[in-house]
Formats: sequence, C-alpha cells, structure tokens
Amino acid sequence: MSEDNKKQDYNIDTNVDPLTSLLVSDVLNKYNITSENRRPLDDEQKRNILKLVEDLQKKANDFVESQKEKKRQEENQAVQQSEENKRGKRTNTLRNRIHQRRESE
Repeated sequence: MSEDNKKQDYNIDTNVDPLTSLLVSDVLNKYNITSENRRPLDDEQKRNILKLVEDLQKKANDFVESQKEKKRQEENQAVQQSEENKRGKRTNTLRNRIHQRRESE
C-alpha cells in the first residue's frame, strides 16, 4: 500500500474555526495518528489544552489590537507632522519675505 492510502483524514469533531481544524488534521496525518492508535485524554488534559488555546487566542487578539493601535498612532503622527510642516513652510516663506524686504531696503 502506498503511504497516502495508509493515512486517513482525521476529522476533528469540535466547534473550532476551519483553519485550526485543518492545521491539527495535517499534524495528525503527518505522524500517522489515526483514531485506532490514539490514546484517550482525561478531563484534566482536555481542560489544560482548552486553557492553552484560550490563552493563545487572547494573546493573538491582544497582539492584533496593539498592531492596529500602533498603526493608528503612526497615522496620527504623520498627519500632525504634515500639518506642522505646512505651518512651518508658511512661517518660513513669511520670514523669507521679511528678510528679502529688509535686504532690499
């Protein structure tokens, strides 16, 4: 038999997003883990895995939010700098005009 025939699609029967399901299925298939040769998890191990997943989700969400906030702050700084540059150009041109008038007199 070929290696592909030995591997089964390992379907995860939980309410998780499709990407997580796909990743776990791929890992299980990679190591030829099937429903016949897997060992059952006790309740404490299941709780620990769920805690780990929840913690990772929280950290991922916090990271995404921090990146969004950082991007907003950078955009605000860019807007403020452009406004200051516009003000600075006006002041510089006015100063230049005053200097030119004084030099011409």
